[in-house]
Formats: sequence, C-alpha cells, structure tokens
Amino acid sequence: MKKILFSILAVAAFAFTASAQDTGFGYGVKAGINIANLTNSDGNYKVGFTGGIFADYRFSNLFALSADVLYSRQGTKNDDAKIKTDNLNIPILANFYLVKGLAVKAGVQPGFLLGANDGMKDAFKTFDLAVPVGVSYDFNCGLILDARYNIGVTKVAKAEYSDDSKIRNSVFAVTAGWRF
Repeated sequence: MKKILFSILAVAAFAFTASAQDTGFGYGVKAGINIANLTNSDGNYKVGFTGGIFADYRFSNLFALSADVLYSRQGTKNDDAKIKTDNLNIPILANFYLVKGLAVKAGVQPGFLLGANDGMKDAFKTFDLAVPVGVSYDFNCGLILDARYNIGVTKVAKAEYSDDSKIRNSVFAVTAGWRF
C-alpha cells in the first residue's frame, strides 16, 4: 500500500512539475490587492480587492501572451468621502522572460464599470482603457507572483459631474496566482 501511495504521489509530482512547460497553453486563478486612486482628484490611495482568472500561451522560453478577466475594486478616498467602483478589467499582455520564471510585461487593458457606491455610478463613464506594465515570477510548482501598475489612458469622470474632467484611474496591483 505504501508503494502504491508513493507511486501515485511521484506521478502526481512529476505531472505537476511538467505542467510548468516552456511552451504551450496555461490557465489559472489569481487574487490580490489593488492600491488605487483617481488622478487629478483631491483623493488618496485606497486599498481594494482584485481577483479572477487568467490564460496564457507560451510561444517560446522568451515570449508569451496572456489575458486575465479580473474583478477590481478601485476608487479613492479623502476626509469627506470614499468613492468605490467595481470594475471588470481584461488585461492583454506581452510577457518577455528575462530568465526562467521572471517576466516583464506590458499591454493594454479595457475595463468596464460594473457599479459604484452611493449612487456614484452616473458620475463615471462605463468604459476605461489602461496600459498595464509590470513583472511576474512563475515558480515551477504552479505559484505565480505578479506586480503591475495600470496607467489610466481614458478619462473616467463625466464632465458634468466633475470640475476636472481629466480624472483617470491609477492602480497598483499585487496578486498571487495558481496555474493548473
């Protein structure tokens, strides 16, 4: 019985290690925190949750394309109020591997406003575009650590609700993911 259990564990460990291929398709889940703010506003950074799924295709040891579908709590806060927005972000990234496991990444991220607190949804546009840049490390065991900064490109506040219609999202995110 011990030999059978050991054999099963050895095969599972081999299969698990082999899943971190040098090329091919991969997918998984991720979760972490955002540190978000609205630029050109008098707010401060606020911490929120981010999480979702990802998929990638590794073309070679040096290059991969990846896409995530992430729920993201963003917004800002100041002494008078907190603005919380619920967003669905879809970053599409080019991943350049500097050494085994370590990648720098950049791409484009369309985002969609799902909701906001205290009737604030009408003050924001429903579409947002950002440029995500970051780094990640893919451990052989399936664990992936990722840090990225999303540079807001589009104005997110509607002009009729804001004195300064140049307000954009600014989000730093740190996540941990698991590749299946």
